[in-house]
Amino acid sequence: METKYIFKLEDATLHLSHGNSKLGRTVLNFSILPGNSTHRPILKMRDENYVETGEQKWLCNIDGTCTKHCDTCYKTCYAWKSLCFHHNVNAKAWADNTLLLRSGRVFDMIDEELNNNPDYANTNMFRINTSGEIENLEQLEGWNELAKKHPNIQFSLYTKNYEVLKEFVQKHSDSVENFVINVSQWHHEADNFLKENEGKFNVFEYDDSNKKKNNLLEEDIQRLFSIPHCPAVMKNGRHYKIDGKDFTCDMCGRCYKKTGKTTAVYSH
Repeated sequence: METKYIFKLEDATLHLSHGNSKLGRTVLNFSILPGNSTHRPILKMRDENYVETGEQKWLCNIDGTCTKHCDTCYKTCYAWKSLCFHHNVNAKAWADNTLLLRSGRVFDMIDEELNNNPDYANTNMFRINTSGEIENLEQLEGWNELAKKHPNIQFSLYTKNYEVLKEFVQKHSDSVENFVINVSQWHHEADNFLKENEGKFNVFEYDDSNKKKNNLLEEDIQRLFSIPHCPAVMKNGRHYKIDGKDFTCDMCGRCYKKTGKTTAVYSH
Protein backbone atom coordinates (compact mmCIF):
# COMPACT_ATOMS: atom_id res chain seq x y z
CA MET A 1 0.00 0.00 0.00
CA GLU A 2 1.25 3.47 -0.84
CA THR A 3 2.08 6.13 1.76
CA LYS A 4 0.61 9.63 1.52
CA TYR A 5 3.25 11.57 3.47
CA ILE A 6 7.01 10.96 3.68
CA PHE A 7 8.74 12.86 6.48
CA LYS A 8 12.50 13.16 7.13
CA LEU A 9 14.49 14.35 10.15
CA GLU A 10 16.61 16.70 8.03
CA ASP A 11 13.46 18.60 7.04
CA ALA A 12 11.82 18.62 10.48
CA THR A 13 11.01 21.81 12.37
CA LEU A 14 9.69 22.24 15.91
CA HIS A 15 5.95 22.80 16.32
CA LEU A 16 4.50 24.23 19.53
CA SER A 17 0.86 25.24 19.80
CA HIS A 18 -0.94 27.76 21.96
CA GLY A 19 -3.80 25.64 23.19
CA ASN A 20 -7.02 24.35 21.68
CA SER A 21 -10.71 24.06 22.54
CA LYS A 22 -9.96 21.62 25.39
CA LEU A 23 -6.80 23.13 26.84
CA GLY A 24 -7.66 26.78 26.43
CA ARG A 25 -5.65 29.27 24.43
CA THR A 26 -3.00 29.97 27.08
CA VAL A 27 -1.66 26.42 27.50
CA LEU A 28 1.41 25.82 25.37
CA ASN A 29 1.50 22.25 24.10
CA PHE A 30 3.56 19.71 22.18
CA SER A 31 2.11 16.86 20.11
CA ILE A 32 3.57 13.69 18.59
CA LEU A 33 2.19 10.85 16.50
CA PRO A 34 -0.23 8.42 18.18
CA GLY A 35 -0.43 4.74 17.26
CA ASN A 36 2.42 2.25 16.88
CA SER A 37 4.06 0.02 14.28
CA THR A 38 1.06 -2.31 14.27
CA HIS A 39 -1.70 0.28 14.47
CA ARG A 40 -0.92 2.81 11.74
CA PRO A 41 -3.53 5.29 10.51
CA ILE A 42 -4.92 4.45 7.09
CA LEU A 43 -6.56 7.10 4.94
CA LYS A 44 -9.57 6.43 2.73
CA MET A 45 -8.82 8.50 -0.34
CA ARG A 46 -11.47 10.80 -1.81
CA ASP A 47 -11.90 12.61 -5.11
CA GLU A 48 -12.34 16.35 -5.71
CA ASN A 49 -16.00 16.02 -4.68
CA TYR A 50 -14.97 14.38 -1.40
CA VAL A 51 -16.38 11.02 -2.49
CA GLU A 52 -14.43 7.92 -1.43
CA THR A 53 -12.58 6.35 -4.36
CA GLY A 54 -11.98 2.97 -2.70
CA GLU A 55 -8.23 3.59 -2.63
CA GLN A 56 -6.40 3.53 0.71
CA LYS A 57 -3.00 4.83 1.77
CA TRP A 58 -0.87 4.65 4.89
CA LEU A 59 -0.89 8.10 6.47
CA CYS A 60 2.88 8.50 6.77
CA ASN A 61 6.20 6.69 7.02
CA ILE A 62 6.71 7.32 10.75
CA ASP A 63 5.46 4.87 13.39
CA GLY A 64 3.45 6.31 16.26
CA THR A 65 4.81 6.64 19.79
CA CYS A 66 2.29 4.66 21.84
CA THR A 67 4.11 1.28 21.58
CA LYS A 68 2.04 -1.53 23.15
CA HIS A 69 -0.01 1.01 25.10
CA CYS A 70 -1.94 1.74 21.92
CA ASP A 71 -3.48 -1.71 21.66
CA THR A 72 -6.47 -1.30 23.98
CA CYS A 73 -7.60 2.22 23.16
CA TYR A 74 -6.68 3.26 19.62
CA LYS A 75 -10.24 2.72 18.35
CA THR A 76 -11.56 5.40 20.71
CA CYS A 77 -8.45 7.63 20.73
CA TYR A 78 -9.18 11.31 20.10
CA ALA A 79 -5.64 11.88 18.76
CA TRP A 80 -5.96 8.99 16.31
CA LYS A 81 -9.28 10.35 15.03
CA SER A 82 -7.87 13.87 14.76
CA LEU A 83 -4.91 12.62 12.74
CA CYS A 84 -7.15 10.71 10.33
CA PHE A 85 -9.64 13.52 9.81
CA HIS A 86 -7.30 16.54 9.95
CA HIS A 87 -4.04 15.11 8.59
CA ASN A 88 -3.64 18.07 6.24
CA VAL A 89 -3.33 20.27 9.34
CA ASN A 90 -1.51 18.15 11.93
CA ALA A 91 0.34 15.27 10.21
CA LYS A 92 3.52 17.23 9.44
CA ALA A 93 3.63 18.97 12.82
CA TRP A 94 3.18 15.75 14.79
CA ALA A 95 5.60 13.78 12.60
CA ASP A 96 8.27 16.50 12.76
CA ASN A 97 8.00 16.63 16.54
CA THR A 98 8.23 12.83 16.73
CA LEU A 99 11.40 12.77 14.66
CA LEU A 100 12.99 15.58 16.69
CA LEU A 101 12.02 13.89 19.95
CA ARG A 102 13.59 10.58 18.90
CA SER A 103 16.73 12.40 17.78
CA GLY A 104 17.17 13.88 21.26
CA ARG A 105 17.28 17.43 19.90
CA VAL A 106 13.80 18.53 20.87
CA PHE A 107 14.46 19.52 24.51
CA ASP A 108 17.17 22.05 23.64
CA MET A 109 14.94 23.42 20.91
CA ILE A 110 11.99 23.90 23.26
CA ASP A 111 14.30 25.41 25.89
CA GLU A 112 15.48 27.91 23.29
CA GLU A 113 11.92 28.85 22.37
CA LEU A 114 10.83 29.29 25.99
CA ASN A 115 13.86 31.48 26.69
CA ASN A 116 13.86 33.64 23.58
CA ASN A 117 10.54 33.58 21.75
CA PRO A 118 8.44 36.59 22.88
CA ASP A 119 5.27 34.69 21.96
CA TYR A 120 5.97 32.33 24.86
CA ALA A 121 7.16 34.90 27.39
CA ASN A 122 4.03 34.60 29.55
CA THR A 123 3.69 30.81 29.38
CA ASN A 124 2.77 29.28 32.75
CA MET A 125 1.26 25.95 31.67
CA PHE A 126 2.74 23.41 29.25
CA ARG A 127 0.95 20.22 28.15
CA ILE A 128 3.37 17.46 27.15
CA ASN A 129 2.21 15.03 24.46
CA THR A 130 -1.27 16.31 23.75
CA SER A 131 -1.16 13.36 21.39
CA GLY A 132 1.21 10.41 21.60
CA GLU A 133 3.00 8.75 24.52
CA ILE A 134 6.31 8.56 26.38
CA GLU A 135 8.44 5.92 24.65
CA ASN A 136 11.40 5.47 27.00
CA LEU A 137 13.15 6.63 30.17
CA GLU A 138 15.34 9.12 28.32
CA GLN A 139 12.31 11.04 27.09
CA LEU A 140 10.77 11.22 30.56
CA GLU A 141 14.08 12.40 31.98
CA GLY A 142 14.32 14.99 29.20
CA TRP A 143 10.96 16.50 30.15
CA ASN A 144 11.95 16.48 33.81
CA GLU A 145 15.17 18.37 33.05
CA LEU A 146 13.31 20.86 30.88
CA ALA A 147 10.83 21.53 33.70
CA LYS A 148 13.73 22.01 36.10
CA LYS A 149 15.08 24.78 33.85
CA HIS A 150 11.71 26.57 33.82
CA PRO A 151 10.33 26.50 37.39
CA ASN A 152 7.81 29.23 36.56
CA ILE A 153 5.97 26.90 34.16
CA GLN A 154 3.74 24.02 35.25
CA PHE A 155 4.38 21.03 32.98
CA SER A 156 1.75 18.28 32.79
CA LEU A 157 1.82 14.81 31.26
CA TYR A 158 -0.66 11.93 31.05
CA THR A 159 0.88 8.49 30.57
CA LYS A 160 -0.02 4.81 30.36
CA ASN A 161 3.61 3.74 30.08
CA TYR A 162 3.84 2.39 33.61
CA GLU A 163 7.01 0.42 32.86
CA VAL A 164 8.98 3.56 31.99
CA LEU A 165 7.40 5.45 34.88
CA LYS A 166 8.53 2.66 37.23
CA GLU A 167 12.09 2.99 35.88
CA PHE A 168 11.91 6.73 36.49
CA VAL A 169 10.70 6.29 40.07
CA GLN A 170 13.42 3.77 40.86
CA LYS A 171 16.09 6.12 39.53
CA HIS A 172 14.80 9.55 40.57
CA SER A 173 12.08 8.87 43.18
CA ASP A 174 9.93 11.72 41.86
CA SER A 175 9.77 14.43 39.20
CA VAL A 176 10.58 18.06 39.96
CA GLU A 177 7.78 19.97 41.66
CA ASN A 178 6.54 21.73 38.51
CA PHE A 179 6.42 18.55 36.40
CA VAL A 180 3.10 16.86 37.15
CA ILE A 181 2.71 13.26 36.00
CA ASN A 182 -0.88 12.06 35.69
CA VAL A 183 -1.14 8.27 35.53
CA SER A 184 -3.79 7.29 33.00
CA GLN A 185 -5.98 4.59 34.49
CA TRP A 186 -8.04 2.56 32.03
CA HIS A 187 -10.17 -0.36 33.25
CA HIS A 188 -7.74 -1.26 36.07
CA GLU A 189 -4.67 -1.37 33.82
CA ALA A 190 -2.69 0.79 36.26
CA ASP A 191 -3.73 -1.09 39.43
CA ASN A 192 -0.40 -2.79 40.09
CA PHE A 193 1.64 0.35 39.51
CA LEU A 194 -0.64 2.50 41.66
CA LYS A 195 -0.58 -0.06 44.47
CA GLU A 196 3.21 0.13 44.50
CA ASN A 197 3.18 3.94 44.35
CA GLU A 198 0.08 4.82 46.34
CA GLY A 199 -0.56 8.56 46.57
CA LYS A 200 2.62 9.44 44.70
CA PHE A 201 1.09 10.50 41.40
CA ASN A 202 -2.11 12.09 40.21
CA VAL A 203 -4.47 9.60 38.57
CA PHE A 204 -6.68 10.41 35.60
CA GLU A 205 -9.23 7.61 35.19
CA TYR A 206 -11.36 6.88 32.15
CA ASP A 207 -15.04 6.47 33.05
CA ASP A 208 -17.25 4.92 30.37
CA SER A 209 -20.17 4.32 32.71
CA ASN A 210 -21.97 6.92 30.61
CA LYS A 211 -21.96 4.47 27.69
CA LYS A 212 -24.90 2.07 27.45
CA LYS A 213 -22.71 -0.81 26.28
CA ASN A 214 -20.02 -0.71 28.93
CA ASN A 215 -18.55 -3.75 30.67
CA LEU A 216 -18.09 -2.18 34.08
CA LEU A 217 -18.95 -4.04 37.25
CA GLU A 218 -21.51 -2.38 39.50
CA GLU A 219 -18.83 -1.82 42.15
CA ASP A 220 -16.74 0.09 39.60
CA ILE A 221 -19.71 2.18 38.54
CA GLN A 222 -20.33 3.16 42.16
CA ARG A 223 -16.65 3.81 42.81
CA LEU A 224 -16.31 6.02 39.75
CA PHE A 225 -19.48 7.89 40.68
CA SER A 226 -17.85 8.91 43.97
CA ILE A 227 -14.69 10.29 42.32
CA PRO A 228 -14.46 13.99 41.33
CA HIS A 229 -14.73 14.26 37.55
CA CYS A 230 -13.00 16.52 35.06
CA PRO A 231 -15.28 19.58 34.98
CA ALA A 232 -14.74 20.06 31.24
CA VAL A 233 -16.67 16.93 30.23
CA MET A 234 -20.32 16.38 31.15
CA LYS A 235 -21.85 12.94 31.74
CA ASN A 236 -23.31 12.96 28.23
CA GLY A 237 -19.77 13.29 26.88
CA ARG A 238 -20.22 16.84 25.69
CA HIS A 239 -17.96 19.72 26.51
CA TYR A 240 -19.16 21.82 29.45
CA LYS A 241 -19.73 25.46 28.57
CA ILE A 242 -19.89 28.65 30.59
CA ASP A 243 -21.73 31.55 28.95
CA GLY A 244 -21.51 29.71 25.65
CA LYS A 245 -17.74 29.16 25.87
CA ASP A 246 -15.97 25.84 26.48
CA PHE A 247 -14.67 25.16 29.98
CA THR A 248 -10.94 24.55 29.50
CA CYS A 249 -7.89 23.25 31.36
CA ASP A 250 -6.50 26.72 32.00
CA MET A 251 -9.67 27.51 33.97
CA CYS A 252 -9.12 24.54 36.27
CA GLY A 253 -5.46 23.52 36.48
CA ARG A 254 -6.19 20.40 38.54
CA CYS A 255 -3.93 18.22 36.38
CA TYR A 256 -1.13 20.78 36.63
CA LYS A 257 -0.78 20.49 40.41
CA LYS A 258 0.73 17.61 42.37
CA THR A 259 -2.10 16.35 44.56
CA GLY A 260 -1.78 12.56 44.41
CA LYS A 261 -5.55 12.45 43.93
CA THR A 262 -7.74 10.76 41.33
CA THR A 263 -9.81 12.60 38.75
CA ALA A 264 -12.20 10.66 36.53
CA VAL A 265 -13.28 11.75 33.07
CA TYR A 266 -16.41 10.63 31.27
CA SER A 267 -15.99 8.97 27.89
CA HIS A 268 -16.22 11.60 25.17
